[in-house]
Amino acid sequence: MTRGSHGKFYKNTIWQYGLQFLKYVFPLILVPYLTRVLGKDSYAVYAYVLSFMGIAQTIADFGFTLSGTKKVVDNKDNPALVSVLVGNITIARLMLLAALLAATLAISLFIPILSANMQYVLLAFVAVGLRSLLLDFVFQGYEMMGPLTTRYFASKGAQLALTLLLVRGPNDLLLVVIADIVGSSIGLAWSYVATSRLFGVQIRLGTLRQSLLELKDSAIYCISNVSSSLFSGFTTIIIGLALTSNTEIAYWSLALTTINAVQALYTPIANSLYPHMLNNGDFRFAKKIALLAAPALAVGTGAYCLLSKQIMLVLGGADYVDAAGVMLALAPVLPLSFYSVLLGWPVLGARGYVRELTTTTIVAGMFNAVALLALYCSGRATLDGICVVRCLVEAVLLSSRAYYLWRLPMTKAT
Repeated sequence: MTRGSHGKFYKNTIWQYGLQFLKYVFPLILVPYLTRVLGKDSYAVYAYVLSFMGIAQTIADFGFTLSGTKKVVDNKDNPALVSVLVGNITIARLMLLAALLAATLAISLFIPILSANMQYVLLAFVAVGLRSLLLDFVFQGYEMMGPLTTRYFASKGAQLALTLLLVRGPNDLLLVVIADIVGSSIGLAWSYVATSRLFGVQIRLGTLRQSLLELKDSAIYCISNVSSSLFSGFTTIIIGLALTSNTEIAYWSLALTTINAVQALYTPIANSLYPHMLNNGDFRFAKKIALLAAPALAVGTGAYCLLSKQIMLVLGGADYVDAAGVMLALAPVLPLSFYSVLLGWPVLGARGYVRELTTTTIVAGMFNAVALLALYCSGRATLDGICVVRCLVEAVLLSSRAYYLWRLPMTKAT
């Protein structure tokens, strides 16, 4: 086990926070502009298709960013092997996109807003396909995150500029997605040029059997990521069925938005630590991060609670101040989820316990489903009760991952 400098981790984390900052800034400019120029009908199409394609993007990614990162780490001293890996994963992604396209067309026939705007849907799928072909796993495997941030700035900057320049009214809806395609194309070209220039890695096609094996190897990573999204969607369904007050639904949605915003700050650490642990293997460093994060989490969670009313006042106005109570009820999720993320891919995943990690996600998701159904069937699915379940789910997830961490050997045999 190699124990080198952790300088790359700190550098990559800074780059990842820069990327996270851009992911906040660009939508803050784009969304208000589109809501004003598109009008309600066209914006509804844009927003719904964007949400629908978000699911397609999750499936299209298929865990290749995680499985590919590990394989790049294992072969990073051999650019020829990494080039073959890139070729195999690219072919696997193209096969997956073909299946997804067929599924998208079939589903669209049954959803009026999609079937009535099929041209827009198809163009949006093209943008999804371009983004799914990005080579982020190569940069993560070589622990060089800076190009990911600059690429995102270039591609999204181009998309934003074209949107502001070309989209002037509701009839320009197609231009919105065309700007997305142009930006995604720039990002894809940037990605391939950078991998060739920085690492000497290009696309070398292997066999169809190798591409199918890549799909098989990545499936377990995909199941873990998709399971989390599916169970979150189940919570949304129960809330829609159980909470008859639109006010309570609005309170939940806005409070959950604040939780998601804070949790997004954990992503740069996880994204940088996972490849670092694969490369470095110094899991005591992860323990050090866990200890150093404790006071920051305590202060941050305390501030989140103390400023809950002010936060709601800024986000929703005077009508949403009472939603501060929902924020307080969900506050335990913040420290629990940080350690759940830390023990996830950066520790268990990097140690090779991918199946065990997926099991923890499924166990927590099943607990979530059973608990919510029990509340709903017993007529006790109140907003407070749903908040308690949300906190308990995070506790179950953390506990199950901590159990595996305690029980399993330091490194899984290969």
